[in-house]
Order: sequence, then C-alpha cells, then structure tokens
Amino acid sequence: MQTHFSPTPTLTTERLLLRPLVDTDAPEIFIQRSDERILQYTQVPKALDLDDAVKFIDMILDLAEKGESLYWAICRKGEQKLIGTICLWHLDKEKTTAEIGFTMHPDHWGQGLTTDAVRAVTDFGFEKMGANIIEASSNEQNLASIKLLEKVGFVKTGIEEKYGSFAYCRPPLGAVLLETERLRLREITPSDAPFLLELLNSPGWQTNIGDRGVHNLDDARKYAIYRIWLICRLKGFSFNLLERKSDSALLGMCGLIKRDFLDDVDIGYALLPQHYGQGYALEAAKAVADYAKEKLKLPRLAAITIESNKPSQQVLEKIGLRFERMISVPDDDEELMLFGVDF
Repeated sequence: MQTHFSPTPTLTTERLLLRPLVDTDAPEIFIQRSDERILQYTQVPKALDLDDAVKFIDMILDLAEKGESLYWAICRKGEQKLIGTICLWHLDKEKTTAEIGFTMHPDHWGQGLTTDAVRAVTDFGFEKMGANIIEASSNEQNLASIKLLEKVGFVKTGIEEKYGSFAYCRPPLGAVLLETERLRLREITPSDAPFLLELLNSPGWQTNIGDRGVHNLDDARKYAIYRIWLICRLKGFSFNLLERKSDSALLGMCGLIKRDFLDDVDIGYALLPQHYGQGYALEAAKAVADYAKEKLKLPRLAAITIESNKPSQQVLEKIGLRFERMISVPDDDEELMLFGVDF
C-alpha cells in the first residue's frame, strides 16, 4: 500500500475541490476545531486560539511529509475557502488499511457535500493508495454521520464506549473462485454476516472447530472482513462461501488457510447441519485441493481435525490426504490429527 504522496494530491468532484492544507487555512481550522456543534461528536481537543490551529496545520503537514497521513481541505469548486476537512490516517501498510475522518462546518450540513468528499477520498484510498479496507469511527449519537457512512458502503463492525466502528471493503466483492457440478465457491463478503453467525454457532462448528467469539451480527461482520476477506485479498486464498447453484442457498464454507503453528497451508470446511450427508463437503474439498495443486502450485496440502470427527477424516482421505501424526496446538489441551499429501 502506498502511503507517501508529496504533495498531497488535489481531488475534485462535481461540486468540490479537495486540496492540501496550507498555513493560511488557520482561521478556518480554528473555527473547525473550536465550534461546539462539531466538537460534540469528536474526541479532539478544543482549539483555544489561532496559535493552536497553526500548530495543528504544522503537525498535519509533517505527518503528510512522513507518509503517515493524508489531509485535505474541503472547498467548494471555484473557491479556496476551507469549509471542512477530510483525512486518511492510521495507515497500516502491512494490513493495507486506513481510517477516514471528516468534519464539515454546520453552515454546509445537509447538502450532501460531505458524502461527495467521502466518496472521493475512499476512491483515492482504494485506487491510488491500494488500501483494501477503509475504516471509520462515529459517535453513536451522530446519526447523520452514521447514515452517510452506510450510504457510501461502510458496514458497522462493533462499538466501544459510545463510538461505533465501521469498515468499507475494496470493491468488487463476491467474486466466484471455483465452480463444481452443484456449487459455486465465492468470496465471502460483509453481507454474508447473518449466514456466518448461524454457521459459526451451529452444533457441528462448536463441537468440531470451537467457539470463535462470534455472537452477534457485528462480530460476524468483523470476522468476515478481517478473518476471511482481508486474508484472501492479501494472500490470494482463504475460506470461500459454498453457494448451491440450483437455488443460491448458502450451505457452508470451504477453503485454504495458513496457520502459524503449521508449516503447510491446510484445507478446511464446514456445513450447516441440514446439508450434511449430501456430498457437498467432498465436492467442495476436491475442487479446493485441485486449485491448491494446479493454480497455486503448492507443493503440499495439510489438514487438521479432532479425532472424533470421523466424517471429516473420510472426506480428507477421499481427496488424497493421509493421517500422519497427532499434533499439539498452542493454547489448546486437545491433540489434533494431522493429515497431509505431497503434490
């Protein structure tokens, strides 16, 4: 992910000019950071005088020079007067994530201008920076901000104290990776959260895989975004949703994962109980194993399962994996069976 742009690029929309901050913006920055109507929804310290605004601009310019944030003055097109600000910060090159923040002077609320600015900056984050996720935080009482975020494409992933967390995944979403006779294996997206909530709390998952702490829709969205979707975008593989071709019913998951405690990439799968015994796990697992061998060119494929999960062991054996040994897993007292195959 690219984070260093010098100077900060100028962006435009039909109605707006988004330009870098300059020293002469100090009077408007002072207003932005001292107006109680704005500050009631933020955690920023109140600017006490013009000198505070000048210091803030100097800090922003320094962070931009270091590639640690990007900050724009929002102006109406054809004008230079700052009416709001918008930024990308908390830039994480490894995770390819950034956080967006914005303010608008109350005189310009309710005109859709902030929405225009957020769309322009998120597009920049995805297309020019190479971010995979843009995050946001909003005071739970700031209903206008929450509505704006959801309108643009952000989904809520949780709440801490009185601030909600939101995330926007880089489109397009839901690409189909593989197809079999009866199934589509596609990318899991935040909109699949209700299904994930059901699957991860099903008896089979809880018994054979374990509790993943996914107990509500916010948990499920966060799991979908950060534990599955982002990993797939970064590594080129993760778990995929199993969708039945005949009626688009969601059946389960199947895919590949690289665990810290295993040397090799391993395959995993899970179905809702009502879809057991119909050959879906075998059909999906075979397609994923072939993909690992032929497309990813992996030299070896592994799998782990608890000793009591006989159906899972049968699937692994049918796709060519063989039991090798029992292994211990960090922070887990139960030993697991390790299966593997060399390609």
